[in-house]
Amino acid sequence: MDTTKTNISNTITLVVVLLLLMLTPLTAQHGETNKEKTDSLTKPSHSHQRNSDPRYSVFGPPKPAEWKFQLAYEYRKEEGVSAFTFYRKDQRNKTIFFTILDNAFDNINQYRVQRISGGASLFPINDDDRYQLDVGGIFDKIIDTTLYNNTLFSRFTWRPNRQLWMRVGFEYYDGYFLGQSGNIYGESSLSAYYFAAKYKMGFFSPVAVVGRGHLDEGVNNRFGGGAMLDGPFGLFLFGGYIKSTDETENTRTLALGRWAPFRPDGLPSAVFIWKHREDYDFQLGGIFFGRRNLFVRPAAVGMVTGMFVSNLTLRANTLLRQKKLMTITDDFQNSDFSVYYVHLNQKIAPTSSVGFTVVQFFKLFTETEFWVFNEPVLGLFYNEETNPTVNYNPITHKMEFGDETEKYWSFQIGSKIFDSFMFNIISEPSRNGWIVSASYLLK
Repeated sequence: MDTTKTNISNTITLVVVLLLLMLTPLTAQHGETNKEKTDSLTKPSHSHQRNSDPRYSVFGPPKPAEWKFQLAYEYRKEEGVSAFTFYRKDQRNKTIFFTILDNAFDNINQYRVQRISGGASLFPINDDDRYQLDVGGIFDKIIDTTLYNNTLFSRFTWRPNRQLWMRVGFEYYDGYFLGQSGNIYGESSLSAYYFAAKYKMGFFSPVAVVGRGHLDEGVNNRFGGGAMLDGPFGLFLFGGYIKSTDETENTRTLALGRWAPFRPDGLPSAVFIWKHREDYDFQLGGIFFGRRNLFVRPAAVGMVTGMFVSNLTLRANTLLRQKKLMTITDDFQNSDFSVYYVHLNQKIAPTSSVGFTVVQFFKLFTETEFWVFNEPVLGLFYNEETNPTVNYNPITHKMEFGDETEKYWSFQIGSKIFDSFMFNIISEPSRNGWIVSASYLLK
């Protein structure tokens, strides 16, 4: 059994490393090819099929490739997390090459870990937008032990035309959780594979999903469907439901909002997504306005469809799938004004839950320059964190489980320096905590 686990661990690690090594020459080749391409406005070919001109890509208008290296450190109550992240972003996707993290908090799976994670978004067939392969993995070493956690995800997306979208995916996790009754750690293994398809018929786009999940010795079948309605002025509405043989996994998803046109019209864009199941409640909202509003139709449809399909996948892969591995993210760069709302509540016992609620406001000063500083950003956050508690009752001589919520404010300030560096700091005064990141930008 130990040999099998070791082989699985080594295989996953090797796959991630090889993919990362392969990605660099592929990316360089893509850049050289784009330089040789001529303007396809005079050609009859369709770039969503041959990508001869990114302006006609299903991912929207062209955007110069941006490379970012980020060093970051988070400190709170004499504990800290250090991290190094490297990624590339263009008009098609954000590719997280890898993140190396040393976590001294007891807040990742409730124990301290040393982590390396990475992934890639590839277009393996002639750099064609119609065929997209996403792969990635996370490898954790639990500090002060010889135990490891392995996570792997992969998915292949096919867009034969602008109306039809299909995806097949597989995800895997094998790792440990905090045990009870004298066992410090317990082991768990999960895997899931799924198929999803969406077809656009005018203003109506039905979505169908089917999948199968393994949790240790249990097997659950899942299937469901939903539909997106396109309204005037970029308004949209989505509703979907997924049913599982395990009724606690039955999930409802609702989304509504407005996407922005490629040429901003001065009106804000917005989104609200709600996912609910018996032991899990998740809400995500955002309002974006200003001349740099990038919440356009492909971004909105991709977000909503991805959130719905993720009901069939492993929660352990959420950060990797959504490419949110930056210690301080750069999402505030997508609009002059941004407001985010995120809420998560997950039951872990009849009387205990874990989760958080955060409201974030960002103001990006896009035309401000002072000395070597430009495009400064100010952020204001309200946070609530809920964590389980265990208390001994001297009257009943029993342990009582519950949860408690901590509320606090935090503030962010940052700026670009010489248009090549970015510095950001988040302060948490009431917690005596702070997060600082320094990034190098290469365009």
